[in-house]
Amino acid sequence: MLRPAPKPEPVEPPAEVAEVPPPPPMVEAQRPRPPAPPPPARKPDEVTTSDGLPIMPPGPNDPRPDGPVHPHPITPQHQRIFRENHLIGQLNGAMDVQDVPGLRRLLEEYRRDYPEDDNMLQGGYAVIADCLEHPGEAARAAATSWAETHRGSTLRRFVNRHCLE
Repeated sequence: MLRPAPKPEPVEPPAEVAEVPPPPPMVEAQRPRPPAPPPPARKPDEVTTSDGLPIMPPGPNDPRPDGPVHPHPITPQHQRIFRENHLIGQLNGAMDVQDVPGLRRLLEEYRRDYPEDDNMLQGGYAVIADCLEHPGEAARAAATSWAETHRGSTLRRFVNRHCLE
């Protein structure tokens, strides 16, 4: 059996709401910033940089300066790595302009200063210099042999470009 739908109750119209203007924007008084704290006092043996921050001491047991510090000092080992990277950049520049005498001179300097050749780059630069100076089958064979035995070298693409293409 169906029931009849209930009759809706009459709805009263909403009361009129007076419009309230928005509040004026709040302007904060400009407060002067407090002065920056003075840098911590330096110890006589403490090394600082141009921004006034001290450098983290090299040893793990060395006393650490108070406050923020630069992560580590520039050690002679870092300077040697920077010099090696600069020399590699010069070798790449000489290779790009195909300056064989400059490439050989820089390669000799690289061999003298970095005899350990951790990245195995010296042989690659020598192969490239040979290819640029004496192009032919012998240089191509040497480049192919080098490229096959140094598959992970960063110089492999340059050996391919200057010797094998």
